[in-house]
Amino acid sequence: MRNVMIFSGGSYPGIEVYYALKDSVVFHPIMASSYVDHSAFVTMDYLDDLPFTYEEDFVERLNKILIEREVEFIIPTHDTIAMVLMENAEKIEATVVCSPKETAELCRYKSKTYEALTGSEFVPKLYTEIREDICYPLFAKPDDGQGSVGAKQIHTREELAEALDNGDNVVCEYLPGEEYTIDCFTNKNGELLFMNPRRRSRIQYGISANASYVENEEPFQKLAQDVNSRIRFRGYWFIQVKEDVNGNLKLLELCTRFSGTFNHSQGYGVNLPLLAVSDFADMDVTLTKNNYKVTTDKTFIDRYRIDYAYDRVYIDYDDTITSNHGETVNPFVMAYLYQCKNLGKEIVLLTRHSDSKNNTLAEDMIRLAIPEKIFDKILDFPWGEDKTAYIETDKPGIFIDNSFGERKKVFDRFGMPVFDVTHIACLYDWRK
Repeated sequence: MRNVMIFSGGSYPGIEVYYALKDSVVFHPIMASSYVDHSAFVTMDYLDDLPFTYEEDFVERLNKILIEREVEFIIPTHDTIAMVLMENAEKIEATVVCSPKETAELCRYKSKTYEALTGSEFVPKLYTEIREDICYPLFAKPDDGQGSVGAKQIHTREELAEALDNGDNVVCEYLPGEEYTIDCFTNKNGELLFMNPRRRSRIQYGISANASYVENEEPFQKLAQDVNSRIRFRGYWFIQVKEDVNGNLKLLELCTRFSGTFNHSQGYGVNLPLLAVSDFADMDVTLTKNNYKVTTDKTFIDRYRIDYAYDRVYIDYDDTITSNHGETVNPFVMAYLYQCKNLGKEIVLLTRHSDSKNNTLAEDMIRLAIPEKIFDKILDFPWGEDKTAYIETDKPGIFIDNSFGERKKVFDRFGMPVFDVTHIACLYDWRK
């Protein structure tokens, strides 16, 4: 396995990059940050003590970690990190998975981006002076920045004068139309192998919480090919565009890092982080993009750390492992049981199934394709008997049952942690 450091790992793109690589049989991802973040809830292989990029001995301390952990590749997930890593690429003891330094710098500054693409019809009209024929509103944004941070509309001559006096601003035409991201992948030979435009239908915290396909990809394809032919990219990169008053696509920014919703491409069967690392490992890469339409929607996900170590799981069958009144299997419960199996936890099935159903437990498990061998013990007993009579306390354990009454009996008698089927997410260890 070849180690890949994701820096910063706890960012939203960093977490998605981790999940794109974690099942690779070639590359092993390590999440890394300069402070404690969400990485600890995602993987056991994380670092939270990297030096900050602004520290004088950043490269020296980073190299020490890279050598100790045998890291071959670093994927930056933030514009500033990408810039600093590429500025020091020749000194860093690992390959930075990013476009060249000149490209990273060009993308960091919008003025340089627009200058490099002068003459292209998708470059927005820029304003560097006050003129009487200006039609407001205009739009001002920091030259060195990302997303909408520090951006604002300009409605008056006075506001324009103020924006122009601030030498850090770029002022351009106002773009009132829909906004899109174009995810791109360019290989080591400079060939644009992948281009995927997506509509930023709902935006939260600067990330496309809802990303949907576009019907006509041709104008996006033309734009991406033009950019790729004029600027030297390698690996993953993306283009941010927005429609002007006439519905024409105009450039907002280019970025060499992974975007927050790059995993929209996963829906088409395209793993962009794996392609990027493979390309930088000097492999010849190719891809297939499935021919259908994809919509991606995001929300927050909760991960838990429970301060209780247990070696045995007692679990109910009906309406706990099964659902829909026994017609189907609860896949989330089964995923948790397989994780327990992987961790060497003992799994004991406690049920009165055969006493309450027309078919036997064995017949029902066959019907639902539930393997008996996932359980270390299967205890199927009559209704007259109490489940607490079958619980042993020689090992720390937990009890899972959809019935509150059953849970309360176990809790009152043993003080053992008890969980409803709705609590499975609290038990699942996302680090595995």
